[in-house]
Amino acid sequence: MQYINLSEIAEIQSGLVVSRKEVKFDSEQFIEYMRLNLRSINEDGSINEESLDRYFANEKLEEQFITTPNDIIVRLFPPFRPALITESLIGLVVPSQFAIIRLKSNGVIPEFLCCYLSHRSMLEFLAIKESGRASKGIKISTISEIEIPLLPLDKQKTIAAYGEIHIKRKQLYLDLIQQYDLKMEAVINREIGGK
Repeated sequence: MQYINLSEIAEIQSGLVVSRKEVKFDSEQFIEYMRLNLRSINEDGSINEESLDRYFANEKLEEQFITTPNDIIVRLFPPFRPALITESLIGLVVPSQFAIIRLKSNGVIPEFLCCYLSHRSMLEFLAIKESGRASKGIKISTISEIEIPLLPLDKQKTIAAYGEIHIKRKQLYLDLIQQYDLKMEAVINREIGGK
């Protein structure tokens, strides 16, 4: 199987150092954005829109720091998680705790790449390999050197579809467990009078 470095098929950069563009207290002019934070990416790689922060910039931000469809955002600190940006998540400010991966080749689809980066804690392995332990962050240069398998597009789509089904099933199981917990609590409260 043929592999290629991620840097050959994608542009990879870190996000914005938000303190540099944040509006000062006495400023009357600002531009409001919504901003990702470390709590924004769920364990399954989805983005929790309720945890986004409001961000007030002193000027219009450069497009390279704003999410666009099919971007892959990767937490650079544990727990390492990639997340795919969909149409509903465009226009978010990406802070410097994340890497932004933008594919520049049609040979790899973003859903497959996101699934591949999630596979078997690949990013944690890289962090351990790079620094000797997973508690430190991953460097952009390390992400750039990740070798990506060049699979036929139909196989990439199949893997991406399985990854999406896996995430949905996992969420359904977690929802079911939460419902059983609530039911158990209600039964106990009913039987012992809520004590």
